[in-house]
Amino acid sequence: MLKYNFLILSLIFSVPGILIYFFRKDLRKPMRILAICSLPFGFTEFLFYPSYWEPVFLFDLVNYLGFGIEDLIFVMGLSAFTSTAYPFFLKRKLIAINIKNGISSLKILFLVLACCFFFVFLLDVWKIPMIYGAPILMILMSIGIMGIRNDLILPGLLGGLLSTVIYAFLCLVLLLIYPDLFQLTWHTEKFINRNIYGVPVEELIYGFTSGSIATLFYPFVFRHRYEKII
Repeated sequence: MLKYNFLILSLIFSVPGILIYFFRKDLRKPMRILAICSLPFGFTEFLFYPSYWEPVFLFDLVNYLGFGIEDLIFVMGLSAFTSTAYPFFLKRKLIAINIKNGISSLKILFLVLACCFFFVFLLDVWKIPMIYGAPILMILMSIGIMGIRNDLILPGLLGGLLSTVIYAFLCLVLLLIYPDLFQLTWHTEKFINRNIYGVPVEELIYGFTSGSIATLFYPFVFRHRYEKII
């Protein structure tokens, strides 16, 4: 079982979201929606494997399909805690607001099309490795949303920071199980090749940017704001 390191990683990254889901009923709907919206990103493993890392996949599916079952578990688990870390830890709730600036479904379409465009642009034109391309995409989308909704600037930044802390903690837990995992499985020598307490800098960047966009996505698309719980 332990040889399937990506599966173990994905299960570990699912724990924070499960705990938040259990303790905060009001955040369950956003978590479910973000989990569904995150699924397409599980199919992008071929952009990272094997150039960035080479974990062990169940049934070796990555070499047949370009992604594995673990990818779907990982993106759902990641979206669960990155989208709710800010309201959970800082005691905020989501309140619907009336903003007459478009239909939610059109915003979703815009965001999806923007993702596709920038992925293709960054990968094929600038030749940027996707471990950098994905964070660049997410931070650009975050900046765009915060430019439209100034009330989401602080949640976006704090959501990114909280997600980074959780992401780093989970990586440290992973290192307790696989002490040499990042050295043996990640090809960080091709990139920044720096780590913080054994965790590659690329992973922390990914944690921050995914936390920022996940915190912003639901209130922006579905016209909500964060409000302090009294």
